[in-house]
Amino acid sequence: MPLRGKQLRVRFSYHSASLTVRNLKVELDNMPLRGKQLRVRFSYHSASLTVRNLPQYVSNELLEEAFSVFGQVERAVVIVDDRGRPSGKGIVEFSGKPAARKALDRCSEGSFQLTTFPRPVTVEPMDQLDNEEGLPEKLVLKNQQFHKEQEQPPRFAQPGSFEYEYAMRWKAFNEMEKQQ
Repeated sequence: MPLRGKQLRVRFSYHSASLTVRNLKVELDNMPLRGKQLRVRFSYHSASLTVRNLPQYVSNELLEEAFSVFGQVERAVVIVDDRGRPSGKGIVEFSGKPAARKALDRCSEGSFQLTTFPRPVTVEPMDQLDNEEGLPEKLVLKNQQFHKEQEQPPRFAQPGSFEYEYAMRWKAFNEMEKQQ
């Protein structure tokens, strides 16, 4: 259990997230321990890769088979939308970091193609984002900038105002970036 600042951190493996482990996490999280606050979070698979530019007809099984040339694959998933259509992205979890590193290096150096479609896949380390806990209010640093940004509540900008025009330019810029 590494000690960081005033928090003692404990992590459970993402794959061992059974009901018992979840209940234990709820009980232990934020518990005072030796004058410090215990923070319990699930850790994510450290040998995970994100695969982009997947051809339309790649299945979970083909993705696993293709990446097994680099080492033992624990899980391979093609990400689909709410209608079951492939998004062109996937996740490959290897049993160890050396296999993930080998896949990352080989796919970066060469042109790894999974089907007859000529576009190669792009492989990168998976972003380890916390989409379970997020950022609770009690952990937000409440400095001068925080108070300044919180002066106004959430709202829609009034059409014609400077705030509205500024926001609409941001939206147009974001849309332009998406199209490129």
